[in-house]
Amino acid sequence: MNKRLAAAQLVAAQHDLDMYELLRPIVAKKADGTFNEPDERVRNAAQEGIYTLDSIQRRSEIFGTLFAGLSLGSVLLLAALGLAITYGLIGIVNMAHGEFLMIGAYATYVVQNLVQHYAPGTFNWYPLFAVPVSFVAAALVSSMLERLVLKHLYGRPLETLLTTFGISLILIQATRTIFGIQNVQVTNPSWMSGGVAVMQNLILPYNRITILVFSLALVAMRGACSPGRVWASSCAQ
Repeated sequence: MNKRLAAAQLVAAQHDLDMYELLRPIVAKKADGTFNEPDERVRNAAQEGIYTLDSIQRRSEIFGTLFAGLSLGSVLLLAALGLAITYGLIGIVNMAHGEFLMIGAYATYVVQNLVQHYAPGTFNWYPLFAVPVSFVAAALVSSMLERLVLKHLYGRPLETLLTTFGISLILIQATRTIFGIQNVQVTNPSWMSGGVAVMQNLILPYNRITILVFSLALVAMRGACSPGRVWASSCAQ
């Protein structure tokens, strides 16, 4: 009895989620309703270990959910900031804002393919080229549309809703014509692959960490360009 009690306490003290399968049979019941383990002290020790493991698993699930929400929410935050800046500067309700994000994503895809074809040795660093190219590509398309269409609709938010919605459909169809209807894939470089284990049963992917850090950096830059700063006008331009 004492050996089984010490063994149950030792297994429970490991705080290892893999120990579930060793502890559960101890507190399980047979078909006739009696416990597999006759000693109540051993069952109590095993049950305490199960409670501890349940608590560890809940904490890891909560932290993982919070991190996933932050990483995904950071992308939505950038999209929301873009909409707010567009409306604040030129009074345009841009229904095609998501399509401009799409342009940046496909620009990244194009840069990835070019690097793979012409400079495969530098593939791990292609995001350093893709990020500025994606910004420039989206800026060029948006500047062209602003000069050709949107500048005639300043101060007319209702008309801009329909116009930019039509522009979004045009951009979507143009993208499908150029790249096809199938989704394309952007490959992570080696330094964005894998993840870091912060808790048991919880690994934070490096690509999500990179996205979160990048989003925070852009938000900080946006804060530096907020109204009331000396350089706000140059940032807006």
